[in-house]
Amino acid sequence: MAVLPIHTEHFVLTKMTAGDGDKYFRLSNNANVMKFVTGYSLTREESDQMLAGFLAEHGADTYLGRYLIEDRFSGELIGAAKLDKVGAAIEIGYRVMEEFWGRGVATEIASGLIRFSKHVLKARDVIAFVNVNNAASIRVLEKAGMINTETIEDLDEVKYRFNYSPKNTSSMKKVLYVVLGLIALVLIAAFILPKEYAVERDITIARPKAQVFEYVKSLRKQNDWSVWARRDPNMRQNFSGTDGTVGFVSMWEGNDEVGKGEQEITRIDEGKRVDTQLRFLKPFESTSDAYILTEAIDSTSTRVRWGFTGKMPIPMNLMLPIMNIEEAIGKDFQDGLTNLKGILEKQ
Repeated sequence: MAVLPIHTEHFVLTKMTAGDGDKYFRLSNNANVMKFVTGYSLTREESDQMLAGFLAEHGADTYLGRYLIEDRFSGELIGAAKLDKVGAAIEIGYRVMEEFWGRGVATEIASGLIRFSKHVLKARDVIAFVNVNNAASIRVLEKAGMINTETIEDLDEVKYRFNYSPKNTSSMKKVLYVVLGLIALVLIAAFILPKEYAVERDITIARPKAQVFEYVKSLRKQNDWSVWARRDPNMRQNFSGTDGTVGFVSMWEGNDEVGKGEQEITRIDEGKRVDTQLRFLKPFESTSDAYILTEAIDSTSTRVRWGFTGKMPIPMNLMLPIMNIEEAIGKDFQDGLTNLKGILEKQ
């Protein structure tokens, strides 16, 4: 099999031969370049022995082995690279001459070796090993799309194993982008949508305002006309304080439809308005302000307005369009007022 040079945008990688001793020695004679290989610079004899070992490991008819990295235009020596087989994976490696550090050379070489391993060698996985203290190479591998998957403790070195799996990496990126996109859309929608809600209904009752107001300011009597009390005849209730005065609290706990919570009278404008605070505990916690207003139409009829307001924090306010509070709660308010009218007009 003819082993052709490997090309990247700026460099060409050529399989090493026995005639490359001088070039390889220029690389291996630098202590900084060899820091995470041998820990020291090599003599010419040591360099030739290392090169001979590499050449004996893989023949000239395979892409596995060691390569010289040279500038594809000027022919200048840039460094050395390797392709090796570890199980079903292809291992990549590189060393760059010190004068070319910090110029993006290593990242281009690593990315080129990954592409070649994937597209030409059809590698299922591409891996690399790097000393845990080699911060520069760790950054290079991460930029090339590899991820740290394992820490390996050898007798003389602790190193990371980096993996590049084309299928998994692509899928993970797609999933990540989709998730981030959905989160962004949710947050944008939450900021745009209303956070406040308000519902009000009214009815005219053929009774004097004083009689109507005296009845509606009692929280206990709400059980007679409110639709919610009728939805659970076995609802448990407790009361605290004096009914019809500020500070009176009505507590309830019932089935799933009624839930659990409490209502407290917070303000009374005698003859005109009663304000209460609704504190729901189940099925979810929330707080709303409710009110009942009475307005005399004439001496024998009264207009009653019943409503409530509240706020939902981001992102809970996304539920407001789904819940459709105006329609759902509005019907309950209107039904309750109809019950109230029926009770008072029979008195």
